[in-house]
Amino acid sequence: MRTLLSCLVVLFLSCQNNPSSVNELFEENSFPIEVISKSKMIHTEEGKIKLEILSEKIERYSGEVSELKFSEGFNVNFYSKSGKIISNLSALNAIVDEKNNIMTAKDSVILKNNEKKLETEVLIWDEKKDKIYTESDVIITTKNEIIYAQGFISDPNFSDYTLKNISGKMYLDSPKK
Repeated sequence: MRTLLSCLVVLFLSCQNNPSSVNELFEENSFPIEVISKSKMIHTEEGKIKLEILSEKIERYSGEVSELKFSEGFNVNFYSKSGKIISNLSALNAIVDEKNNIMTAKDSVILKNNEKKLETEVLIWDEKKDKIYTESDVIITTKNEIIYAQGFISDPNFSDYTLKNISGKMYLDSPKK
């Protein structure tokens, strides 16, 4: 009985709740306020589809900065004014700063249209400026060449782009008929 009483006293005295430790563990923005599974979001302007975002999981966080986190991959299809898909952006992860409409895509990022494909590890899409860019290494593949560079800027359609610090080019042979 004396041992049991001693154990209870030690257990009781060893537990304490430091308010700052508890607050740190449960900060307001450390847990999502919304979780969406298997989503399809469509963004329209003047009744026409501008883009659609497909994702397995989206988490919304609030706090000083309101963010959306895509932790299980996503695909963004960009549409022409006539309603056809003209380019596609995909990655394994992304964070969207909702206040500034800026998405930072990370891990196995691919941007492609009918003519070319860009591969990188980080790509930033600024919707307000209508630009997609990175300072990371990029590989662009077209039907005629593969280009290696560090730094890239483009419109979301991937039709008008500029490369920075080109480090190499490989020309591809045309297929023989």
